[in-house]
Amino acid sequence: MPAMTTATSDIHSSTVITGDVSLGNNVTIGPNCVLDGTIGSIVLGDGCRLVANVYLTGPLQMGRGNTVWPSAALGGPPQDVNYDPRSPGEGLIIGDDNIFREGFSAHRAKTDAPTRIGHHNYCMACSHVGHDSVLGDHIQLANGVLVAGHVTVGDRVIMGGNAGVHQFCNIGKGAFLQGMAAVSMDVPPWCIASGLASVGGLNLIGMRRSGMDKEEIKRRRDVYKLMFRSNLSMATVAEQLRRDGDVIGCEYADFIEQSTRGVCKSTARIGRRSQS
Repeated sequence: MPAMTTATSDIHSSTVITGDVSLGNNVTIGPNCVLDGTIGSIVLGDGCRLVANVYLTGPLQMGRGNTVWPSAALGGPPQDVNYDPRSPGEGLIIGDDNIFREGFSAHRAKTDAPTRIGHHNYCMACSHVGHDSVLGDHIQLANGVLVAGHVTVGDRVIMGGNAGVHQFCNIGKGAFLQGMAAVSMDVPPWCIASGLASVGGLNLIGMRRSGMDKEEIKRRRDVYKLMFRSNLSMATVAEQLRRDGDVIGCEYADFIEQSTRGVCKSTARIGRRSQS
């Protein structure tokens, strides 16, 4: 017998629920959804809505107020030919108030920490988050965005249609990936990535929309110029930013020093491109 616990929820008669599944209050599950808790437990928080034809596999923990649209699949095994799909791994943990549109997929982890998706994210149709990745809050993934395994994405990142991110990359807070961008190196905070592993400017509009004051924007412009217009190595840039000692400079110094894939190169002058 399934070990299902449910509070006050609306479950369509065609829904299939097996294994260890727990539902919060006011959960809505539409037609033809499958919740498979046989490999690991599934927990849905209060107010979650599965529109229809949604497939969930445990271990999966979802917070409050999430909406999942048809053909989305959450918690499946990593896309790795050497991974045993019967292994639960460390699962997938999702925060609150996310929207996952049609065909979205996110896979559970295969290492010692779960795949994580934070709060208030909007993932459009056919976008994907790979195993062991960690996404922050207020992120937007446009249609067809592909985030590979072991990727870290900071808060307020926006990725345009069909952008792709290579394994183990770090996308800094507030970065903007233009449509079709192919990122194989790290993108610093509030930078715009375009083309193939290149930075084309600062996300000035994104900074203003976030409420950032003029002094902070000016400092980030100065840091950008040092990183991409000084012809200094990134190691030297990090040393200088560390000597400057201010919070913003140290933020970028940390980003450079913690990079394992290297920082994207720049191809355009500051101010020529900005998110609209």
